[in-house]
Amino acid sequence: MRRFVLVALLLGCLGLSIETRAATVPGLLRQLRTQPADTGRVRLLSALCYALHDNEPTRALPYGEQSVALARKLNYPAGLLPALLNLASCYANLADGPHALRLQQEALALARQLRSNDALVRSYTGMGGIYHERNDTAAALRNYQQALRYVYRPDVRPRTQLMLFGNLGNLYFYLQRRPQGLLYTRRALQLARRTGDRVGESLYLADMGSFYMQMNQLETAEGLLRQALALTETQTNNRFKPGHLELLATVLLLQNQLPEADSLTRQALQLARRINYKERVLDAYNLLAEINASSQQFEQAYYWQTRYRDLNDSLNSRSRVQTLTALQTRYETADKEHEIKRLTEREQAMQQRNRAQWVAIAALLLGLGGMAYLYTKLRRSQTALAANHRALEEATQELRQLAASKDRLYAIIAHDLRGPVTAFAGVTELIDFYLRQGDEDGLRRLPTLVRQSAQQLNHLLDNLLNWAVNQTGELAFRPERLVVRELFEETVHLYVNAAEAKQISLLVDCPTQLTVWADAHMTQTMLRNLVGNALKFTPAGGSIRLMATAPEAATVQLCVQDSGAGMTPEQLAPLLSRELPTPAPRGPRSGTGLGLLLCRAFAIRQGGALLLSSTPGQGTNACVQLPAASLVQA
Repeated sequence: MRRFVLVALLLGCLGLSIETRAATVPGLLRQLRTQPADTGRVRLLSALCYALHDNEPTRALPYGEQSVALARKLNYPAGLLPALLNLASCYANLADGPHALRLQQEALALARQLRSNDALVRSYTGMGGIYHERNDTAAALRNYQQALRYVYRPDVRPRTQLMLFGNLGNLYFYLQRRPQGLLYTRRALQLARRTGDRVGESLYLADMGSFYMQMNQLETAEGLLRQALALTETQTNNRFKPGHLELLATVLLLQNQLPEADSLTRQALQLARRINYKERVLDAYNLLAEINASSQQFEQAYYWQTRYRDLNDSLNSRSRVQTLTALQTRYETADKEHEIKRLTEREQAMQQRNRAQWVAIAALLLGLGGMAYLYTKLRRSQTALAANHRALEEATQELRQLAASKDRLYAIIAHDLRGPVTAFAGVTELIDFYLRQGDEDGLRRLPTLVRQSAQQLNHLLDNLLNWAVNQTGELAFRPERLVVRELFEETVHLYVNAAEAKQISLLVDCPTQLTVWADAHMTQTMLRNLVGNALKFTPAGGSIRLMATAPEAATVQLCVQDSGAGMTPEQLAPLLSRELPTPAPRGPRSGTGLGLLLCRAFAIRQGGALLLSSTPGQGTNACVQLPAASLVQA
C-alpha cells in the first residue's frame, strides 16, 4: 500500500506542467509549419518538446533533438539552454538516465556561462531527480542542496522553485526525514497559494495528505486530501483528479470505510479511462482488488487483480518500446551528425579547389570593375550636378516666394495700421478743435473714438502675432471639450457694445448640448475675427446670426451670417486662397483678409475647414467646421 502512495505522488508531481502546456501543442504545430530555420524555430521546437515531454515523451523526443541541433548550428546559446533542459527531461522520462545526466551537465555549464540562476536551479533539480529515480539518494540530495544555493535569487521563477521544493519534500520522506519533508512540501504549498497556482496547491495538498497517511495520521490525511479534491472541481483539466480520488480512497480503506472507498475508486477509474490516463487506471485496478479483498469478495478481488496484471504488462511493454525508440533516435541523430560532418569536409575541399579559379576570375573582374567604377562615377557626377541645379532653382523660387510674402506682410501692416493711426491723428485734431470751441459734449465723445481705434489696432496686432506664431509651429494645440453655446455667448458679450453702437442685432441660434473637440484659444480667435468682419461690413439696422449645426455625426459647423452687402465671386476668390492676401482698395468689402487666413489656418490645425459663401445684396455666411466632441471621446 505504501508503495502505491509513493508512485501516485511522484506521478502527480511529474505531471505539474502538463495541464498548462498540452493545450498549446496544436497551435505550436501550426506555427512550426511556416517558421523558417531561425532562432524562432528553435524556440518553437523547444516549446513543443516541453509541452509533450511528460505525457508523450517519445513524440517529444524528435522536437527536442531538432531544437538542440538547430541551436548549435545557429550558435544560439540562449535557445540552446532551455532546449537541453527539455530534452534531458524527455530522456529521463524514457528511463535513459545516463544520457539525460550528460545533457543536464552540459546545460549546467551553459547556465553558468549565461549567468542564469533559473537554469542553474533547473539543472541541479533535474539531476537530483534522475539520481533519486536511480536510488542514489546521496547524489540526489547533493544536487538539491546545490540548487538551494540559487533558488532565492531574483531571476528564479516560481515554477522552478515549486519543482525543487516538491522534489526535496519527496526525497526527505523517502529518507524517513519527515520534518524536513513536511517543511519543503509546506513551502511548495505556500508558494503555490501565493502565486495563485491552483493546480500546484491541489498537488501539494495531496502530497501532504500522502505524507500524513504514511505517518498513520489518517484523519489529517483525509482532511488534506478532501481539500485537494475540492480544488480540482474548479479546474477545467481533470488530469490530477483521479490520483486525488485514489489517494483519498486509500485513506478510507485504511480507516475501513469500504463503501465510500469503493465509490471514490470507481469514480477515479471512470475519469482515468475518459482521459486515457493508463497509470491511474492501473492504480484503480489494484486499489479495487484490495477493497474487494477487505470486503471478503475474493472473486471480484481476483477479477480486478487480473485486470491489473494485464494492464501492467502492457504498460511495461510500452515503456520498453519508448526506451528503444529513444535509443534509436539518439543513434539516428549521431549518424546524421556524422554524415553532416563528412559532407561539410567534402564541401570545404571543393571550396579550396574552386578558390584558385575564383582568384583568376576576380583579377579579370577587377579590371572590368575599375572601368565600370569610373563610368559610374562620371554618371553620378552628372546626376548630382543636375540635382544641385534643380535644388538651386527650387531654393531660388522659395526665396522669391518668401520675398513676395514679406512684401505683402509689410503692405498688410501698413494698410491696416493706417486706419487706427489716422483715427488717432484725427482725435488729436478734434481735441484742438473742441478746446478752441469750448465744446464739452464733443470732448466727451472722444474717448469712445480712441477706444474703438485702440481695439482695432489691438485686434490687428493679435491677428499678426497669432499668424506669425502659427507659421513657426510654436503655437500650442490643446484640444478639449467645448460647449458651443458658451463660445457664442462669450463672443457676443465681447462685441455687444460695438453692435449696439451700430444698431446691429446679435442673435444666437445653437442647441444647448452641442459640443466640439477643439482648442479654446484658437476657436475664440476664429469667432472674434468672423464676428468682427461681420460687424465691419454690416450696415446700421442689420443683423448678425451665430448658428451651430451638426450636418454629420462627426462634425459641427459654427457659422456667422450677416445681412450686409455681400460679395461677388471675384471678391470672394482671393479670400479663399491660402496665401497672404494683397491689400484691397477701400470699398464695400475692403480689408487685408489676414483674419480669414488665420481662421483657415486654425481650422485646419484642429482637423476642420473654413467655408465661405456670399450673395451680393443678401450678405455673407462664414462657417468653421470642427470635430464633434462626442466622436473624438468615443
